[in-house]
Amino acid sequence: MKKKLLLALFLVAGMFLAACGGGGNDTTEDASNENDNGNEDVDEYVIGAIYSKTGPNSPLGEPEWNTTEMLVDQINENGGINGVPLRVVLADDESSQEKAVQEMNRLINDENVLAVLGSSGTTESLAMKGIANQNQVPLVSAAAAAQVVEPVEESEWVFKTPQSDRLAVERIYIYLNNAGISKVGLLTDSNAFGTTGLEELEAAADEYNIEITAKESYNTQDPDMSTQLTNINSSGAEAVIVWGTNPAPAIIANNLTSLGFDMEYIGSHGIANQSFIDLAEDAAEGVVIPTGKALFPDQIPEDDVQYDVLNEYYNNYVERFDSEPTNFGSYGYDNLMLVVEALKNGATDRESIRDYLENEISDWVGTTGVFNMSPEDHNGLTPDSLVMARVENGEWVLFEDDAAKGEETEEAGDNEENTEEETAEEDEE
Repeated sequence: MKKKLLLALFLVAGMFLAACGGGGNDTTEDASNENDNGNEDVDEYVIGAIYSKTGPNSPLGEPEWNTTEMLVDQINENGGINGVPLRVVLADDESSQEKAVQEMNRLINDENVLAVLGSSGTTESLAMKGIANQNQVPLVSAAAAAQVVEPVEESEWVFKTPQSDRLAVERIYIYLNNAGISKVGLLTDSNAFGTTGLEELEAAADEYNIEITAKESYNTQDPDMSTQLTNINSSGAEAVIVWGTNPAPAIIANNLTSLGFDMEYIGSHGIANQSFIDLAEDAAEGVVIPTGKALFPDQIPEDDVQYDVLNEYYNNYVERFDSEPTNFGSYGYDNLMLVVEALKNGATDRESIRDYLENEISDWVGTTGVFNMSPEDHNGLTPDSLVMARVENGEWVLFEDDAAKGEETEEAGDNEENTEEETAEEDEE
């Protein structure tokens, strides 16, 4: 009797366990799906952003800040990221390296963010770089200097979206070649952005047959650069290349006009905004710069691969803030949307976000350009992400600097040479 009772109990227990086992497989599968989407027990995704909303770099940081706020609202109004709300903790570094370091540590240790965006300036971003690497937190910078992501062995956790100053230098030198200008003077800010720009200008000069006749510098808040311009003019320079961000480049434009020197003014991509024109006023006329396409999306051809994303972003920004986002806002756009792209695809912790940015961003169309990241390149842009602009009648205007023409001419020459060779071969036959 006891044996029969025990047997019956075992059978019941077995049926119960089998039933539980079948249900458990479904639950595991559901949990696995939740894990794949990164949604299990996640109330929100939290990202940090440090931009220069105030201080000298505010013309850069304010559109980056505004763009971030706008995008977060748009993402959450559309259901978040795979159903998970996005929260971005914004911090103003006040254009200060010390404040940037303070906020970086706060976001990582107190807010426990998945990634940090920013900062607007090179000096601040370089200060944040070491903290990102030390704490193994992805950092996506809006600063231009190549040193932010180079050498890549020392930038494992750091990425950036603006075109590197090296690319901007190449575009400027191509422009000078096509304009028949070979002698230039350099006037660069003494800060990190100006210093790295100077290094790139010097490094590429010989390759483009550019003679640097004078090198002068200034401090970011200097009120007058007439002495430096006088020295450059005396050196026989045909043009002056100014490397810095406002307000100093605008002051230099006015100094150059007041002095009456016949030197062309070429600026860096650091003044690609309306602020430079407003500050320099009439002295801005004729100034030439390399720039991203976000400066004038309505002037970009409709068949350009960036046309749709640029114009949608631009129109949304203008509608909300009643001002133009400029290139700097576009850096804020790409900074956030690259991390969002990683989150959407299941990279929901610090390490997986870093790995996704490095290995999975291929032909990704942003507002700054088409990105192709790799273990060797944490910027992922090429010179064709830049165009040339000139101030005409108080506005930045896209113009063809013959760089494209030069490439087309070279290709045509190659094709003509190939045709001649083919003809000669046919004649020999």
